[in-house]
Amino acid sequence: MTMRLRIPWPLVTSQWWRWRHPYLWRGRIFDPHDTQQVMSYAVLRLRQETRDVFLLNHIKALDYALIARHLGISAAEVQARLADALCEISRTIDLIERARPHPHNPANAEHPNV
Repeated sequence: MTMRLRIPWPLVTSQWWRWRHPYLWRGRIFDPHDTQQVMSYAVLRLRQETRDVFLLNHIKALDYALIARHLGISAAEVQARLADALCEISRTIDLIERARPHPHNPANAEHPNV
């Protein structure tokens, strides 16, 4: 008796990364080549308290003291959470870059006319 792996969606060769890394997307519209979608996904994956600090610093352009007062934490805690956010965003983007399919370039193929 052989077991068959069931794939819940049809896979196109260029989208093999969806099967290998299913947690990188939550639907059929995520494009790993779209920088804005990748960055949005990386920010949304952050823990809530880390995401709040990141967004207040990078979107609202608040300094550490204002963020600390707004969230009721110390400025050192703001720095630590911001460092965590940047590290996690970097890890997520690196993972997506490693997992995303690379465009096929027939000019570099071993046998382009086959």
